[in-house]
Amino acid sequence: MKKIYFCKENDVSKKVFKHIKEKYPDITVKRKGCIGECKTCKRCPFSLIDGKKIIKCDTDDELFAKLNKQILKKAK
Repeated sequence: MKKIYFCKENDVSKKVFKHIKEKYPDITVKRKGCIGECKTCKRCPFSLIDGKKIIKCDTDDELFAKLNKQILKKAK
């Protein structure tokens, strides 16, 4: 995993963005104006991994847990 993107329009994922950026400084974590997932963006917190895989959840805590799990899995 090299890059994680968050949409600037998705306010719920702001907290997750900050936590991931602080916890994993070696991974590129960015907020973009729009990443083309408007339907998902309106409904729930989400992120895009390496420009391909979308991780979406019901809560920001769940999103953080899933991203953390993905990062740790890739590190092995």
